[in-house]
Amino acid sequence: MIQLRKLAALEVLFLGPKLVLAEYSCGVLFSAALGIFVLLRGHTAWQTVLGIYLICIGLNYLPLFFHAVALRNPQTARDVIADELSDTRKAFSRYRWQSLLLVVPLFVAILGLVQARRAGS
Repeated sequence: MIQLRKLAALEVLFLGPKLVLAEYSCGVLFSAALGIFVLLRGHTAWQTVLGIYLICIGLNYLPLFFHAVALRNPQTARDVIADELSDTRKAFSRYRWQSLLLVVPLFVAILGLVQARRAGS
């Protein structure tokens, strides 16, 4: 199963915190804003579905954004993925495929809630 904290840590460590925070915040804001725009301007059922889908994609980026904020220090990010650093190529490959789950509406958002709840207990 995808571990959102490790995905964010991997990106923060290798792409830099500024780029990752910009990526995730744009993912949240632009997807949600475009979804709201489509909902407000759309007049057909498929436009309503598209608007809801885009809002859900924006929500998928929220857990990743929160993890990236918490991991913006590269040393903290390195500590989170220390076990993955022995084979970075394999880690990148695995998380690249798992990051495709961002296009599944609300999957990553719900997974983020579940993982946060488990980490809290």
